[in-house]
Amino acid sequence: MNDKWLSLSIKGNDDTLEIVSSFFDRYALGSQINSDEVIMYFQTDDKQILENILNYINLKYNVKSHWGSLESENWMSNWKDFFTPVSIQGKVLIIPDWDQSNYTHDYVIKICPAMAFGTGHHASTQLVIEQMLQYNIGNSNSLLDLGTGSGILSILAQKMGASKIVSIDIDSVCEENFYQNCNLSNVPKMNFIVSDVHQYNNYQYDTILANIDKHNIVKILDKYQETNSQALLLLAGLLVSDLNDIKACMKKCYIDTIKQKDEWISLAIKKNNE
Repeated sequence: MNDKWLSLSIKGNDDTLEIVSSFFDRYALGSQINSDEVIMYFQTDDKQILENILNYINLKYNVKSHWGSLESENWMSNWKDFFTPVSIQGKVLIIPDWDQSNYTHDYVIKICPAMAFGTGHHASTQLVIEQMLQYNIGNSNSLLDLGTGSGILSILAQKMGASKIVSIDIDSVCEENFYQNCNLSNVPKMNFIVSDVHQYNNYQYDTILANIDKHNIVKILDKYQETNSQALLLLAGLLVSDLNDIKACMKKCYIDTIKQKDEWISLAIKKNNE
């Protein structure tokens, strides 16, 4: 593991920060939001690509940015300063591993905030969780989690009662954190596969989750419509402005539910009756 990581601080209003941070999702190893500031962490090798993204953002949005660096051993101490529990609809609670309090939520997910994707603070994760609760995916006999990251959605599915769960992520650094979070949350070890989600062709599941980005979701939708899968498809990582593009891709399926939080949306999609 690297001894140092790049940090990028961006200051602006809440709505702008949510949108701006999404431009870095492909490269960010982690992020934390504090009031009017988002701080993201990256590998040092990605600096030039990140600079190009930042130049584009500076032309389009009114934000202030600052580069810095972080020693690896300071990562956890930084998280302890910023990490707060995340409650969704009073039923799901996401807490850090150092939190020893007792809670009465139906589902408590305990994670180690490491250099991996997903702490539950982002609106897109919370929207998917709301969809999971609405559709009671605990009744699913099988569930596929595409782009699982730290495993929060898979862990929740397990706690809700879903049986066969397959979790996929292209980033191998997530795997150790994924299993660590399973252990912290007291759920059985699940099937984690290191792979590009588009190389996984089995869509024969009751429920499919994908909290990624528009580009990858379009590919997932295309594949979903090419198969005879009747899965409930819960998608997130989308902005309101992405909705028309997503609708344009839909030939054999329809949107059953749309949930929105600020500029972010989540879609529940089902196959057309043929």
